[in-house]
Formats: sequence, C-alpha cells, structure tokens
Amino acid sequence: SSGINAEEAVVSTQSTGKDSGGFIANHRRGTAYLFSRQALESFLKRNKLSHVIRAHEVKQAGFQVQQNGKLLTVFSSSGYCGGTNQAACVLADRNKIRTIRIDTS
Repeated sequence: SSGINAEEAVVSTQSTGKDSGGFIANHRRGTAYLFSRQALESFLKRNKLSHVIRAHEVKQAGFQVQQNGKLLTVFSSSGYCGGTNQAACVLADRNKIRTIRIDTS
C-alpha cells in the first residue's frame, strides 16, 4: 500500500494554496501524481468513462478498489521482490468489471 490516500492528497493540495486541479506530485515515490476523488470524477466525466483501471503498484491482495469503487489498482505478480503479495487480473466484459485472484501456489 502506498500509505497515502486521496483525502491526504486533497489536504496536501489545499495546504500549498495552489489550485492544481486535485493533483499533487508524489514525493514519496519520486514519480507520478496523487489525485483527489474530485480529480478522478472530473476525468471520468470528461472522457465519458465509468472507471479507471491502473497497474504497477504492489497491492497485498493483488488488487485494491478505491475512490468509491471508481479506481481499481491491479498487480499481476505474486511474491514481488520476495514479498508476500498475491496476484490478480481484471476481466472487463459486457459493462462489468471482475477482479480475479490468481493462485500461484
């Protein structure tokens, strides 16, 4: 887990006094951005999307659902770098999104 949630991103953005559209640099990882629920909702509406499915962040269960179910993070490599995390994948079909845990034992 990144240890940083959307509410913290909003608080951090507000403390800078800058209107960044709900995005702030991810100083913990030194790359990418954190974003608020409002930034996600705006992005989804503007692009006529229902969800964002993202990857490349280790999640203990192989996946994590956030932002009122609109943001899904999936990680498909179990035991990453010697860790104990599970693996998962996503099936998107007929307007449904399913998260599937992968048994790699």
